[in-house]
Amino acid sequence: MAKTVRRAPAKPAKPTPAKPPPTPLVEWLAAGVGLFLVVATILLIASEAFMADPSPPQVEVRALEIRSSGPGFLVVVEARNVGGSPAAGVLVEGELKRGDAPPETAEASFDFIPDHSARRGGLFFETDPRQGRLSLRAKGYAEP
Repeated sequence: MAKTVRRAPAKPAKPTPAKPPPTPLVEWLAAGVGLFLVVATILLIASEAFMADPSPPQVEVRALEIRSSGPGFLVVVEARNVGGSPAAGVLVEGELKRGDAPPETAEASFDFIPDHSARRGGLFFETDPRQGRLSLRAKGYAEP
């Protein structure tokens, strides 16, 4: 007896998927720029965290300009924090000495001076600071 072999019906051939088009150059460039920015940001944050200057605030005060202001004079000052920590409530004093007359003083307060930055303010005097010896100094600060 002869054996009959039954064969399953032939499956239709699956169409082979088309090869996707190559990634455009612009897309590669955008990805490269994005990767660079992410790595640079991480490195910047890490360097600030591990290499930050822990020194206390160091406020230097200098006169920028002297001008007439109403019945007196205004001395525009710059308070620069060259230290590694911020300072809050910085009190700046200006003292004007003229001959034998008692010194005239003026004060200004700066709410906040971040580390390695500067803020400007003004001191008012009744007499012209150009006619005497003006000394400026920071008197104190608070930790923010």
